[in-house]
Amino acid sequence: MGAVKRIIKALCILLLLSLPGSRLIAQSNYLSRKVTLDIPNCSLEVALREIGKAGHFRFSYDADQIRDDRKVHLKANDLPVNSLLREILGNEVSPREVGNHVILIRNKPAATKKESLPDIVVTGTILLASSRLPLGDATIYEVASKKSAISNANGHYKLVIPSGRKIKSLAYCKTGFSDTVVFPKQGTEIKLDILLRSSEENLSMMNIIKGSVSKTGTDSMQIVRWLVPRETMVNSQNLEVRSPRMFQASVLPYIGTNWKITGSVTNKISLNLLAGYTGGLNGVEVGGLLNITKNSIKGLQIGGLGNIVGGDGKGWQVGGLFNIDLKKVDGVQFGGLFNYVPDTLRGLQVAGLVNIVPGRIKGIQIAGLTNIVTHNCDGWQISGLLNLTFYDVKRTQIAGLANYGRNVDGVQVAGLINIARRHNSGLQLAGLINYATILHGVQLGIINVANTVERGVPIGLFSYVQKGYHLFELSGNEIFYGNLAFKTGTRTFYNFVQFGIGSSYKLQGSYGIGTIFTLNRRLSMGIDASAGFVYHPVDTVYHGLLLKFSPSLEYRFAKHFAMFAGPAYNCFVFSKGKPSATSRGLSAYDFYFKSTENASVQMWIGGVLGVRF
Repeated sequence: MGAVKRIIKALCILLLLSLPGSRLIAQSNYLSRKVTLDIPNCSLEVALREIGKAGHFRFSYDADQIRDDRKVHLKANDLPVNSLLREILGNEVSPREVGNHVILIRNKPAATKKESLPDIVVTGTILLASSRLPLGDATIYEVASKKSAISNANGHYKLVIPSGRKIKSLAYCKTGFSDTVVFPKQGTEIKLDILLRSSEENLSMMNIIKGSVSKTGTDSMQIVRWLVPRETMVNSQNLEVRSPRMFQASVLPYIGTNWKITGSVTNKISLNLLAGYTGGLNGVEVGGLLNITKNSIKGLQIGGLGNIVGGDGKGWQVGGLFNIDLKKVDGVQFGGLFNYVPDTLRGLQVAGLVNIVPGRIKGIQIAGLTNIVTHNCDGWQISGLLNLTFYDVKRTQIAGLANYGRNVDGVQVAGLINIARRHNSGLQLAGLINYATILHGVQLGIINVANTVERGVPIGLFSYVQKGYHLFELSGNEIFYGNLAFKTGTRTFYNFVQFGIGSSYKLQGSYGIGTIFTLNRRLSMGIDASAGFVYHPVDTVYHGLLLKFSPSLEYRFAKHFAMFAGPAYNCFVFSKGKPSATSRGLSAYDFYFKSTENASVQMWIGGVLGVRF
């Protein structure tokens, strides 16, 4: 027992350290709601009615056990309901929250001896109030003993209260119907026929007769239907126990301290030897294999195999293989294989293989292989292989292989390829290819492809813009009399390849980059820089490396034709012993020449003249 206490204490400390500022007490229950009332002199019955009206719930109690005609002074200024009840009732009763009721149960006098009572059997039929048709799959719940039963297709039910206990109250609940609370007279055999009134106008009569139960949320999952008995799932839909319980322990979802109503209860500390099925968590839960929470969690949840949550997740989830949340997550998920959140992730997801969010993220996803978001990525995606965002990337994607987004307003960094299916208004940095339909930002890669560049620039070894800068160029200079070049990209930054022929059939091939800016309607100024080789096909000898820097002035005399001319700075590097046009190098003249033991460098100023189309 001491070891168990130490474990529980350690878990509580861990929760407090990992979730600073979080409160373990649920704020959604009725007893925590704050009310303001001032009635100087009224009966207890009136006081309870006014408190319930202010808190938007109803009180239920046994008038034979609690005198409701006595006078009380009701005064509260933003006071929790629980504190107000203690003021007017003291320790006389214990409130229990079930459905939309707060049930007042009278406490036993301290001197009362424990009575020896036989089993109590409660039977009856539950009917639809409007038509008197039988109502199946309704929950009958005894508040004190936590025992429950459900009605069959004919509306019949049987509830057995174990020996040694008295019936405090019976709650009759079903989804879509107003709850009913009954305080029966004691007896060994009790027969109660109950009418439940529909709370909705469009209920299907066929479903009522058959007593069908809808499978939604966690209950729609095959593993949950396999592990959790049908009666437990029916209770979880019909019955809501609002007051959190301090502790529950279970071996399997149907073997534990909360018995068949476990899916209706929110716990502060929950321990599941193999697997557990609970209504909610507001503290710490540890499962040997699997934790299944029908509604929301707030706190720390650890599952040896995984965690399944039907509502929102706030806090920390650690699953040996997976974490599945069926609504939103505002916290941290660690999954050995994968994490899944269908709505919004605010926080951190870390998975060995894949993170899947069929919604949006406002946090960080880290996966060994893949991150998938079907809406916007307002945070970071980091993966070893692939990041997919079906809508907009507003922060950062980093992937070992590829990134994909519809619109990129942030940063994409990939070892191979980045894709912005529509706009790229941020930065794309890829080891091989960047693609964007419309470019507003910057592309840095070996190959950049875009349909249109409205603002921004693609920078790489080869950039192709479908509606961009494309032209051919014929030119001549002092060494190579005929040159053909193809330029592609944008006027801000383009790439080009060029091939030329000179005297004695010398050939040159070069790659370059450049920019051109407009001076007026017909005049433009361009700057090209290139590097290439000089080759002689007759003696098949590589002559050397030719570097060229060439500013030029362009005059456009027709829509698709322009003439250009300008000076050119040339630097030729060649090895000793290689044949050249002259003994000093490629040019017959130069302003700089230097020779070393292995190579020579020649520099000269030349010129270029040509036409572009």
